[in-house]
Amino acid sequence: MNTAATPRKANPSPLRRYAWLSLLGSAAVAVVAGFGGVWTTRAGLALAVAGGALACVFAWREVRVTRTTLMAQQSADSRRAGEKLHAERLQHVRLLQVLQARNGELRSKLNTARAEAAELHQETAQLRGDKVALQVQLSEHQAAAEAEVLALPRRVSGRAGAVDMWGVDGAPTVVELQALANPPRDPVELRQQA
Repeated sequence: MNTAATPRKANPSPLRRYAWLSLLGSAAVAVVAGFGGVWTTRAGLALAVAGGALACVFAWREVRVTRTTLMAQQSADSRRAGEKLHAERLQHVRLLQVLQARNGELRSKLNTARAEAAELHQETAQLRGDKVALQVQLSEHQAAAEAEVLALPRRVSGRAGAVDMWGVDGAPTVVELQALANPPRDPVELRQQA
């Protein structure tokens, strides 16, 4: 209800004005008649009562008109409030439909995300298993690489110098070190000693 638009102070109306005029006029005539004789006083008193009755009739008409006006305003306010409430309910229904549609979209996205998460979880588990298998293979290869490898002796033609042994391949092997410590003798030297 729109109570702010309806004023609390009564607006001046012709009926109210007529009521005041009849009341004041009859009171003035009654006062003037009161200074006269007995019959004039009685006539003034009757005139005052008639003026009061006429003022009451005007006041009752004013009340009836005001009540009818207020009821019409109240009915119009109720109708406007009902229309606003209806429009608001329609807006709420549309908003609810939009929210339900959005909720459906979010649920489908959530289901898709859950499916992707499950696939990624399976892939992660598979990759972890592959990692463990590769670690086992790596440890087997490292164990094989750490096994002791002995180099076979090489035949060297001629005298091998220390520069040749410390060449590109790095440090000489044990066999090469023995050959360096015990150099082979020429067959001529062997004959001279014999």
